[in-house]
Amino acid sequence: MASFEQVGVHELGRLWDEGMASGSSVDGNQAFARIKSKLDAKVAETQVAMTRRSQPEAEAMKRK
Repeated sequence: MASFEQVGVHELGRLWDEGMASGSSVDGNQAFARIKSKLDAKVAETQVAMTRRSQPEAEAMKRK
């Protein structure tokens, strides 16, 4: 039976190999900027959807 350390070292090696095979590296700042841009767009999209859902409720409250 393999020890925890042996399994960990094997997994680390596997992940290293997977990373090396995935292609050339990218600039971290550019990658984070792309991710942030996508998340910001998704947040804005969600806020618009939530506002649209709550508008009928707000109109009903005004009439009361």
